[in-house]
Amino acid sequence: MSRRFCLAAGLGIIAAANAWAARVEGRVFLDVNGNARADAGEPGVAQVSVSDGVRVTVTDTAGGYRLETAGASGPVWICVPRDHLASGPFWRAADGTRREDFGLLPRKQQNDFLFVQITDTHLGRFDLFGQFRENLHRFPVPVMFIVNTGDLVGGLDGVPPEKVQPQYYAKYLEAIPAFRMPFFNIPGNHEHVAISLKGSDQNHPFYGKGLYRKVFGPTHYSWDWAEVHFVALDGTSVPYQEQLGTSQLAWLAADLKVQPADKPLVLFCHESIPSLRDAKELAKILQGRCVLGAFCGHLHETFTTKLGNVPVYLSGALSGSWWSGPNIDGSPQGFRLAQIKSGALKTLYTNREGLCPVSLVAPLSTTIKSGTIEVDVSVLDFGSPVEMSATYDAGNPIALKPVSREELWSVWRGTVDTRQAFDGARTLTVTAKQGEVSSVFGIRYLVINGRTEAYAADAAATVRMQVKGINAPDTLLFNGKPLGVVPADTTNATTLAFEISKERLARCNRLTVRAAAYGKGTDLFSFGPVWLEHKGKKIYDFRYVSFNPHTIGGNDPTRREKELYYCLP
Repeated sequence: MSRRFCLAAGLGIIAAANAWAARVEGRVFLDVNGNARADAGEPGVAQVSVSDGVRVTVTDTAGGYRLETAGASGPVWICVPRDHLASGPFWRAADGTRREDFGLLPRKQQNDFLFVQITDTHLGRFDLFGQFRENLHRFPVPVMFIVNTGDLVGGLDGVPPEKVQPQYYAKYLEAIPAFRMPFFNIPGNHEHVAISLKGSDQNHPFYGKGLYRKVFGPTHYSWDWAEVHFVALDGTSVPYQEQLGTSQLAWLAADLKVQPADKPLVLFCHESIPSLRDAKELAKILQGRCVLGAFCGHLHETFTTKLGNVPVYLSGALSGSWWSGPNIDGSPQGFRLAQIKSGALKTLYTNREGLCPVSLVAPLSTTIKSGTIEVDVSVLDFGSPVEMSATYDAGNPIALKPVSREELWSVWRGTVDTRQAFDGARTLTVTAKQGEVSSVFGIRYLVINGRTEAYAADAAATVRMQVKGINAPDTLLFNGKPLGVVPADTTNATTLAFEISKERLARCNRLTVRAAAYGKGTDLFSFGPVWLEHKGKKIYDFRYVSFNPHTIGGNDPTRREKELYYCLP
């Protein structure tokens, strides 16, 4: 297996960089005997991009290159051209003291192919990661490569640089070679060492991007597969901001400059590309290019948005809620399959479990449901017949009918009548079956129809909430009745507690946070995380991630209060 990364080049170089520059020379060659060494008689490969992430050059007719790097020591790598794989390392920590040669192996690539995006692996469940790998290997169609769009293991942003080691990624790197296809990695915000800590040693070689570069090499790069140019972007700047930065944007412009103007592009980034602070600058660079789509992660949610006319696919995490449940929006722990065929891109996010994975397209669990709702369910059936069934709220059957058909997957629709359901968490379960193979997916909906279930709690509870920016005495209601007041001028990040007797508890409990009059509008403040503590367990509104902050108040009348729901078992 070979991983192929390539970064490329800057258009503007600050003058001070010359003091640290190193000249790196070498050759890109066809590794005829496959020994990953440049031997006599092995021909050079022309027109291959070589980069250090700031500058870009291309090899001459003999495969030779010379690169004035922007730093004294750093990753230099090649952008592997179509119909090739790297025979050895795709990057080197180059300081100019030796030649850096890169070998290529010929591998014919079809113009129509599949690849997989995974994201936010936060890898802790290697058994489930292994199950996912084996399912991919058993699919009836081949996957050419996998891209992991960040937060590979995660958590390094909160670790002092002197306490981390390259071995932090050891188990992840051990797991990758078991996949039969090349792996491409991209850093997420959690890969950037200590950027969430104040007072960290910013001169430590592992701080920020240092450890990632030592282990994985480039943080932004590009590669070719068949007719498509793939670009990986690093959406985290240090100090932490979700942006590409001027240097990376300049590199991207230089990277694309050596590519044909009509060559199809596909982008990858951990953060949502339209939300980047410099998304407009990115859009300008892409203007006039044939961008098939962009793939992102970070939010642990699944939806599609746009950057101008470019579709941007946000994918749920393979880890879901950090391997303890589904994603924030109720979508499953999963992956995205992408098909490029006849120059067009089609894609589906689906469950990591099963050989005919089933998932929900819409609606997801981020909003309150009531009355009658339509649900769309997808199944990765690979074009073969599949039996679909669904149940709602403890066994009520739901009829599903096919509404669309792609080559590799289909979408089915059914109607769920929630009107007779009691208020609270209700589950829709979908099953896909192909012969002896089946896949099951369940999603929880918060249903509020005004039907209250008889319930007698056996213990009291406590509402706990962290608050910030309080300037007025803001009010809390619990199930419509006063619970307490958040005092004005409460110290930032203070966690308050409000006791609730067991007689006040219902199966489904509504907490209302109401902003008080302040100035010309209402108090603008934020709160969260907020949870209901009952019998030693923390219960959250499952429509949000547990640590989600909520901002209310100000001059917008639609934001003067927030309602959260807590469902007891």
